[in-house]
Amino acid sequence: MEAGRRIAWVDMARGIAMMAILLFHSEKYYAGEEIIPYPLYVDNAVVVFFFISGYLFYHPEKPFSLRHKLVSVAKGMVIPYFLFTTVIAFPKALVHDDTSLSDTLSLILTGHASWFIAALITAELIFCLLLRVCRGKIVPLGVICALSYLSMAFFCHFFDSSTREAWNLWCWQNACINLIFIYFGHVCRQSGEFFHRFHRPSYLLFLLIFFVFYKYMILKSGWMLTMEPIHVDSFFVLLADGLLGSILFTGICRHLPTMPMIQWTGEHSLFYYFICGGVPLLVSKAFVMAGVPYTGNYLPVIPLFLTVYAVATAIVWCIVMAKEKILSFLSET
Repeated sequence: MEAGRRIAWVDMARGIAMMAILLFHSEKYYAGEEIIPYPLYVDNAVVVFFFISGYLFYHPEKPFSLRHKLVSVAKGMVIPYFLFTTVIAFPKALVHDDTSLSDTLSLILTGHASWFIAALITAELIFCLLLRVCRGKIVPLGVICALSYLSMAFFCHFFDSSTREAWNLWCWQNACINLIFIYFGHVCRQSGEFFHRFHRPSYLLFLLIFFVFYKYMILKSGWMLTMEPIHVDSFFVLLADGLLGSILFTGICRHLPTMPMIQWTGEHSLFYYFICGGVPLLVSKAFVMAGVPYTGNYLPVIPLFLTVYAVATAIVWCIVMAKEKILSFLSET
């Protein structure tokens, strides 16, 4: 699974995390707000993508290649970002009654058309440069990533949200916050067996119990850990929550049986993310028009989410098929 093929548990982890993000947007559009509290799972679903990104930065049999990684980021994220945000920008503007072309283009060019993809692109590019500058050495790399995290904690404390948003080109602030999680993922991959030791059932059970208690304390204290717009009441809590959650979640995914549908979702999670707002919005409107509004009972959310997942999967499948046909045509010509 390491030699040129996809890592099954990584795709499983991405797939489940993507489904969690779909659930969050489904609840928000259907009920007008998240029903399950955001700090309970959404921030962990976001962080795990950065953690896995760092995990895949290191390969035990291949040295890091800056050129190869930059090409990979360009092909895998930058080009799809501009392509998809441009294609869906105009339908999105019509749905939200905003047809300003200049505003739409501004959002795309400044990286705000899809904050998560922009932040992931920026974070990976920064980490690439740091790996080159630090020559792959873990200690100086960790010091810089820690300073980046602390700097953002001070930055968010001293500047209000409107000022931060005005300066947040290509979501560099979100990227600097999550840079530390890319670093942790990178170190965990390098540590090999030491990291995998925490994935033993006995360790996972202990982590699960501790994590549940930790989440209880977060909810009881009312701490917000929102990634976008950045609303983090305690950066220390966010750091511990993100690291513990990522280790626990990836460990559980390593023990789960392979589920092809979820694995496929993880493999194409980037495409899912581009439509994770539009599809829940339209399906929610359809449910309301069909006479099934949200009335405080969670039961209708289940078929709503399954419908959102099915529609999103159908759209992504069409995108993947179109992509394969285009690549096949280009290779033949």
